[in-house]
Amino acid sequence: MKSVLIAGLVHETHTFLADATDIERFREMVWRRGSEMLDYCRGDLSPMGGALEVADAAGWKIYPSRYGAAMPSGTVDDDVLEAWWSEVERDLDGALAAGLDGVLLVLHGAMVCTSFPDAEGELLRRVRGKIGLHIPIAADLDLHANFSPAMAQHATIFTGYRENPHTDARDAGVRAARLLDGVMQSGLRPRVVCVKPGALYAPVGTGTTNEPMRSFEATARALELAHPELLEVCVLPGFSYADIECAGFSLVATTAGELAHARKLLTPLAEAALERVAEGNPLDPSVDSALPEALKYTEGPIGLIEPSDNIGGGTPGDGTGILQALLRYEVDNAAVVINDPEAVRACHSVGFGDRLQLAIGGKVDRLHGPTLTLDVEVENLTDGKFDLENPNSHLASLVGRHVDMGPSAVVRHRGVRILLTTLKTPPMDLGQLRSQGIVPEELYMVGIKAAVSHKAAYDPILRASFYVDTPGLGSSDLRRFTYRHVSRPIAPLD
Repeated sequence: MKSVLIAGLVHETHTFLADATDIERFREMVWRRGSEMLDYCRGDLSPMGGALEVADAAGWKIYPSRYGAAMPSGTVDDDVLEAWWSEVERDLDGALAAGLDGVLLVLHGAMVCTSFPDAEGELLRRVRGKIGLHIPIAADLDLHANFSPAMAQHATIFTGYRENPHTDARDAGVRAARLLDGVMQSGLRPRVVCVKPGALYAPVGTGTTNEPMRSFEATARALELAHPELLEVCVLPGFSYADIECAGFSLVATTAGELAHARKLLTPLAEAALERVAEGNPLDPSVDSALPEALKYTEGPIGLIEPSDNIGGGTPGDGTGILQALLRYEVDNAAVVINDPEAVRACHSVGFGDRLQLAIGGKVDRLHGPTLTLDVEVENLTDGKFDLENPNSHLASLVGRHVDMGPSAVVRHRGVRILLTTLKTPPMDLGQLRSQGIVPEELYMVGIKAAVSHKAAYDPILRASFYVDTPGLGSSDLRRFTYRHVSRPIAPLD
């Protein structure tokens, strides 16, 4: 029986946001340890759920440590990493004393802390320093990981999501656990190599059902088939809103062979990623050029996709760009979701059917549109909790199966219903609207604060969709951002 410590720390950090992410943001979503973590994750479709399924089937003795995750947001306070490490270090001490064969970590790969721009590299360095060189470390990563030399140096195995939307998050956890089990059983010691082409891809260019990512993933699978020593090839387009040295596209291989040979195999794929950088950075038309085209459809649902306030990319979710456009064009039977705890509290202070003047959105900063003061009618008040309609939802990679938007309210202004939430929640599952009394299939138009993560939920029901450019820090035009730390030269900036 093999003994494995299992832990995780998951965050996608948008360093251009002014607000910091403290430990309370993790406690709002996932901050569990020991048996509580096992009970929470077993059986769900998160990477941790997949890893635990393999662990149980393999008969591992599990040392469950701390597992934390928060919604994408601004730079993470050092206190989060230190709190996580203080518990993991203590649990490692106990596991080492009893006999430890391996470590499995559920990570993201694009977490940035105030003092540690490469947070995953730092936590892997600490774990490796504690356990020594002979115990293998396996980790799974989000497809948007910004991979670093420190990550390659200190871990033994990496697996990555292969689909965006991330409907295969559980599979990445399964593969990480299976590869770790194989390494522990065989004594094999694979190593990790990374090739970075010097390219940033905006989130809208990283969908795996579209080019160029579809071809890149196919090439990676072909490499694995042709070269069995490549245990996993990860195509990681990275998270372009992190201004850190290691940001950008990465090709990562866990290999049982020679590092130089693996690097040679990855190089053509890296060259292709650089050559196709323009495809990875499509620009969005203005909302005023897209809406007249959308209104030519007499039936819906019509999706207005708003990467500029992409909640899954860290933005505040209180942008009012699409809401303004729907009102300006007098669209009827439309819905938008806006994160606004203050507005929710105002709605909960009255009752169903009441009317009030409500200040909505544009409160986190001045970058996502103005606050709109509207005369609204309260249509629904809830606790904001719902279960995923699609258990393979992109959202499952973050929360498992249960979602908590915090106290929520639905209000109506003219022909637009506005779902107001306390905790920002990306539009990755139709249960978000349906649980609040809005039937998405019956809408004429719906605003969707996303870049790609919405597609598994919404594409099957949309008659048409239009990407639109609105104010916000999720802009698909990376040249709008002032990068100071990313390694240069890098396309499309240079």
